[in-house]
Amino acid sequence: MTADVGALASVALTLSTVLVTPMAGRIADVYGARPTLLAITTIAVLGGSVSALATIFPLFVLGQFLQGFGLGLLPVSVVVLRRTLSSEQLKTATGLLGAVVVAGGVLGVVLAGPVAENISRTAMYAVPTAFVLLGALAFAVSTPRDHNSNGGGRLDWPGAAGLALGLLTLTAWLASDGWSAPTSMLLVLAAAAVFSIWARYQSRTHEPMVDLTMMRHRSMWNAVVIGVVFGFTYGAVVYLLPQQLAAPPESGFGRGASTSAIGILLCLGYGAAVIASVISGKLAQRVGTKAIAVAGVAFLGLSGAVGVLAPTMWQIVVVLILAGTGVAAASTAVFVISADSAPADRVGVTTAIVTIARSLGSAVGTQLAAGIIASATSSGGLPQHSAFATAFGVATIVAIVGLVVAVTMPKPASTDVQWSSSSSSKSATPRFQ
Repeated sequence: MTADVGALASVALTLSTVLVTPMAGRIADVYGARPTLLAITTIAVLGGSVSALATIFPLFVLGQFLQGFGLGLLPVSVVVLRRTLSSEQLKTATGLLGAVVVAGGVLGVVLAGPVAENISRTAMYAVPTAFVLLGALAFAVSTPRDHNSNGGGRLDWPGAAGLALGLLTLTAWLASDGWSAPTSMLLVLAAAAVFSIWARYQSRTHEPMVDLTMMRHRSMWNAVVIGVVFGFTYGAVVYLLPQQLAAPPESGFGRGASTSAIGILLCLGYGAAVIASVISGKLAQRVGTKAIAVAGVAFLGLSGAVGVLAPTMWQIVVVLILAGTGVAAASTAVFVISADSAPADRVGVTTAIVTIARSLGSAVGTQLAAGIIASATSSGGLPQHSAFATAFGVATIVAIVGLVVAVTMPKPASTDVQWSSSSSSKSATPRFQ
């Protein structure tokens, strides 16, 4: 099949992720994390099974759409951690959670090709699906029912639908070919209109999907901004490096590396992220979450700055390690901040908002980097190093903006300030000021 038809599977996965992530977080807040997590894993297992056994492409696309529900597990997992652990334990546990997520990504990148080539495409989807099923069973057996864990309240279905529509419209714009094209501009205007109507409705609803009063709190919007920044920078870096490595040697800087060689090299960055996730969670207990956020964004900025230079192999390795370390530290910090600063009945949805901010930032960073490279390709079809330097420079500038936000964010502190929304009146006082 053609590339554009094959891309429908990726589009289906993205659409379900955008739809499910905020919904999963809020459902976990209202109805409890345990049933929400088990429901999501059930749908994800069904999607993986359909993807593995599909004999026609439309059925495979449906499987990918259902499998995308699994990415809603992150905010639900944070709800479990917040309701189980103390504030200090939450920092370490969030770092460990990040390490597990990154390690899973590494296994997927490394094993997918060999499994598909030596066994079958069916096995490539069936094996990880089996592990998801085992994990769900282990969680169900080891986690007792807690009838007092529910946050209470109700689910704002119109607010959820409005948020989903706005995010889908924004995602469609990000996936469009030319951002300045008339159709793309119409998508931007449509997204702006949807979000404006949605925000007005949320501000007047008794128990909104997203408490906008809470989102105006400094610790929360700082976390969202940093999420966009490190998503943008990391997305641009991990897009640019494989392009550099795969460029033909006659370009003057490329190495003509194969896909397998690039995948192995990228594992250096993933390995650094796994280690940094664990260490950053531990360090946050000693130096504070703000310091970890500052360090993470600084490492990401350095990765872009080094990427501007001539791409020798040791510099590429340095960029990968800096980027992996930075994204792991920044992720740990913003998820701890969003979970620890939110009221107890809003942890899932705030974590979901940060997750979406990171994903949207990554999409923008990747698309912008790709546009810069495409605009500077020589007449012979060879990429120019100046274009890569420009793209890395843009990523560095964005990271510097995030660094300013991280440095000026408030430090963790006890506070007597209560959220003003009625939905949070019975919740715990936020631990960030």
